[in-house]
Amino acid sequence: MKNILSFLLVLLTFMSVVAQNSNEKNYNLPPGFIISSKRVIYDLSFKLDNTKPVVNYSQSDLKVLKDLTVEELEKYKSQLGDYYKYCKEGIAYVDSLSDKVKSIFTLTEIWYIYVFDQNLKNKLLTIK
Repeated sequence: MKNILSFLLVLLTFMSVVAQNSNEKNYNLPPGFIISSKRVIYDLSFKLDNTKPVVNYSQSDLKVLKDLTVEELEKYKSQLGDYYKYCKEGIAYVDSLSDKVKSIFTLTEIWYIYVFDQNLKNKLLTIK
């Protein structure tokens, strides 16, 4: 009985690690960001087709990053470390998007896509 319980415990631990690693591969999480088990991940691709969302959400539901201005980001550059680098890469991504994309999605939605939907993130780069 002990062997079966030990095996199940090891199996559950392994499955948890695999599930966590597979989730992290699908997301571009900010340093130190931990996804709550209650967090709903929204698919925002419906906006490209101008169709209705499957689930309603508010802009606050999409908030992932701290509210920092570019000036604050630069001011605290040395204290922010990897978070600073992550934000700078994200800003460069947002700046690289076409005006059409920026007219379809809010800045909050774009950042949400940057974090949680790598396929859509890459697709947005192709829209002129």
